[in-house]
Amino acid sequence: MNAPRPPRYWTHERPAIPITYTFKNWNAETNTMMLTPPPDLDSSTPVAPSYRITISLNMNPFLPISYKTSIYRPLGGVVRTKHSWGSSTINYSRSVLTMGDISTRISNVLTQINFSSRHWLWNLHSVTLRWDCRTTLEDGTTMCICYSTDASKSQLATFIPPPIQASPPLPDPVLTVFPDGHEFFDHLLISCLIIERMLTM
Repeated sequence: MNAPRPPRYWTHERPAIPITYTFKNWNAETNTMMLTPPPDLDSSTPVAPSYRITISLNMNPFLPISYKTSIYRPLGGVVRTKHSWGSSTINYSRSVLTMGDISTRISNVLTQINFSSRHWLWNLHSVTLRWDCRTTLEDGTTMCICYSTDASKSQLATFIPPPIQASPPLPDPVLTVFPDGHEFFDHLLISCLIIERMLTM
């Protein structure tokens, strides 16, 4: 029996500066949004990735009221990257993550640190990240900061979702990825989306 292959990640070039990506253009008819880099990047900056994110209901009678989130990276009309996870709104412990050819329970990948619901450790395929979401901004928005867990403990990304209790129109969520974080872009994107879903459940 062949062992599952590691996920096929897209290799992003390392920029010299942090890049802020915006989640925008939510389409309620197609349940789709885009994650896009700023349009005015300097010409010396490597081409930054864009992603398409979709959400669909899964009416599985054994996992009621469940949904599936999928992430795609279109490039030249061809989908180069696809990852997904499915979860129940009733029992998140049954959630399943698929990256490349490997599927596993999210509970095997994402664990709380010191039993805190706002401090998380992501560990998958030799990639270990620490997400600290214990900072609250003045408007009530949660700010999540991602750090590496190696000796450098460098900051890899920040994620700022819309404030939960604010009135519309809400600001677009943003994911700022630092130069060293682009090596782990897929992990950063998927983990911050899963953590945000868990924070708002």
